[in-house]
Amino acid sequence: MQQGEICADLYLRLSLDREGKTAIERQEADCRAWAARHGLPVRQVHVDRGKSGYRDVTRKGFEAAKQAVRTGAVPALIVWKLDRLSRKGTAEVGPLLEEFARVGGRLVSVMDGLDSSRHGDRLAMCSLSEWARAEVETQGERIRHAKQYLRGRGRWIGGQPPYGLRVDADSGRLEPDPDTAVYARLIADEALAGRPLVRIARMLNEYEIPAPRGGLWQVGSLSQLLRAPAFGGLLPETETVWDEARGCRKYTGVVRPYLDPGTGNPVEVGEGIVTVEEQRRITRELESRTRLRGDGLKRPARGPSHLLTGLLHCGVEGCGARMSRNGTSYVCQGVRLGHTCPGARAMAASVEHAVIGAFLGRNPALAAEWERSDVSRRRAFLAGAVEGVWVARAPGRGHRFDPGKRLRIVWAGEGRTE
Repeated sequence: MQQGEICADLYLRLSLDREGKTAIERQEADCRAWAARHGLPVRQVHVDRGKSGYRDVTRKGFEAAKQAVRTGAVPALIVWKLDRLSRKGTAEVGPLLEEFARVGGRLVSVMDGLDSSRHGDRLAMCSLSEWARAEVETQGERIRHAKQYLRGRGRWIGGQPPYGLRVDADSGRLEPDPDTAVYARLIADEALAGRPLVRIARMLNEYEIPAPRGGLWQVGSLSQLLRAPAFGGLLPETETVWDEARGCRKYTGVVRPYLDPGTGNPVEVGEGIVTVEEQRRITRELESRTRLRGDGLKRPARGPSHLLTGLLHCGVEGCGARMSRNGTSYVCQGVRLGHTCPGARAMAASVEHAVIGAFLGRNPALAAEWERSDVSRRRAFLAGAVEGVWVARAPGRGHRFDPGKRLRIVWAGEGRTE
């Protein structure tokens, strides 16, 4: 493309980006064909995959496309259809048309046959943008009514059921999945026996039982599964709160059992992996292991009893997982979960001695108080002075712990290492 040549950019958007869908490619082909017919070489293509044109989400492609016209990089922006540009109505399209007109730019909608540089087309664009907004709101209302209808009959309303369950095609209710229910029940039995989630995850990974989305099991995914209302045969509902800025309700991500509006009781959605009472026992056990901090976040109920838990990190390249005390050693958490990291490991006494020596060497005035302090107090001293400690993997067994070769301390606020 020659410098100074009149050209155009394309903007393409797809709300749901699923594997095998060709909508983006078809949009681009139609837009390029229109540009070629009108003698406008395409300079750049801006794409937003899996992005809503109605919700308040960041669309990097959209912002870049607008900026290209605003700055004069291109005089025209071509979209396949106006609702691909935006579904927010004149609140977004109107100001955009004004900005383009101010710098001599134009907006072209291929399938709508509209060009903002033509007399009367701006009015049509504003009208179509409002129709696009109304269509989304009407569709949303239909979906809400459909979900309410299904909830009233105890049927699954969509989405992936919890691990170990599937949707019966005839009844629309949940039933055990013959391929995974046995493993889901094993997870429940281990949790009911009070096994730590990290141990359950390690067991599943050691036996190469894939997680619901593939890959390895994690503590977080197990906790989410065991707490899911549908795991106990109850219909779930995602909690919403009122958003003052947008004037509508928004989802919080908190999932709870759906309560029948008439009776106030939870609604069954089929057969779960556990009974409601079993799930209550599991939830109580999990809750007993955490405490709610002042900032609203949950943390382990008991403070770590070992000096460097939470400060040590695995120094193997590409890992960086935290290390925790296991017997007489600190071990990479990735190894404990059964991950592929070969894992750093250090004798607890040696690594603690090295870190304490480095800390007191920098803070000799604290030596006396350090000796009088318990583990909790000592951890507080270290937490205030150290951002993290990385432990490299030993070259072989039987090697003496060498802090100079295996230890890297990052001091808080300095970014320096020793």
